[in-house]
Amino acid sequence: MNFLVDIAPLTYGSIIFLLIVYGVGFTLGSFGGLFSECSGIINIALDGAMLIGAFSGISFCRGIAGAMNGNPLISNYWFANLIYILGLIVCILVSLAFSFLLSFVSIKFKADQTIVGTALNSVVTAIVLIANTIILNKDKPEVDVSMFMSATNIKSGNEFIDGCFSNMNLTLVIGIIMIVILVLTMNKTKFGLRLRACGENPQAADSVGINVNRMRYIGTAIGTAAAGAGGYIIFSCLKLGEWSLNSGVFGYGFLVLAIEILGNWKAINVTISAWIFAAFFAFANFMTVAFSSGNAFYNSKAFYMLLPYLLTLLSLIIFSKKSHAPKSEGIPYDKSSR
Repeated sequence: MNFLVDIAPLTYGSIIFLLIVYGVGFTLGSFGGLFSECSGIINIALDGAMLIGAFSGISFCRGIAGAMNGNPLISNYWFANLIYILGLIVCILVSLAFSFLLSFVSIKFKADQTIVGTALNSVVTAIVLIANTIILNKDKPEVDVSMFMSATNIKSGNEFIDGCFSNMNLTLVIGIIMIVILVLTMNKTKFGLRLRACGENPQAADSVGINVNRMRYIGTAIGTAAAGAGGYIIFSCLKLGEWSLNSGVFGYGFLVLAIEILGNWKAINVTISAWIFAAFFAFANFMTVAFSSGNAFYNSKAFYMLLPYLLTLLSLIIFSKKSHAPKSEGIPYDKSSR
């Protein structure tokens, strides 16, 4: 274990930073499925939601950075954070519009929600690639996500602390606040109770005056906006240099589906599961730094980056039989069937 001694304190601090970023991003992404499915709509389109949210928000930030090239404000910490926050707002608005595609087709036309979600994932990938080529005038499917990194890269003089807060922008803090609000909304409010009722027994919910379809529209909108915000926060905080759109959001949208199943559609459990997965991602990133070369099993980068995805498969195998999805999930509500 002598290699651990040779690793810079900055790297250890970066583990904490990665844990927080992935924890917030995965939790919000998982809530995308939680709110949609607790209302009765299956949301397979989380990967598309995270991609469209990340791309729209980051493209906005990139546009501002390009327009202000050379302006000293770009290097100002608070101005950079303001742009990132505006990017988050753009991301949420675009994600809300995206959610309507899923909910409208599922509710109005009673289409198969799994097929609709899968189709939307493919459509979003195509839209993003076309938008990147036309709007950003780039032939290659890459987006620069590091435009304000220098302004938000805090330097305290202590390597460990610098690692903990490297490239942290205020959207990460907003993401944590969003998680708290969403957990309280689901567990402690009448709205959360009504939302879950629409997914468990929509006929009973309708009988007491709850507009089931409206609740499903709202639940899908909240969930998709949360997923989009999760994707944006991950990619705006992590210094990935040129983010290749060919890889989308690296399958995070499908990974958060597994987190949702592992959490058994309960807000607190989903949050805990998301942070467990985040810890594995942080560990994998740490190990790729610790073993920066070599092809042996114990020091292979590919092996450690594979670990979180293996955890996804194992969790589905072990916990899927014990999980209980909302009873009316995926079933279009017909008022005449009461």
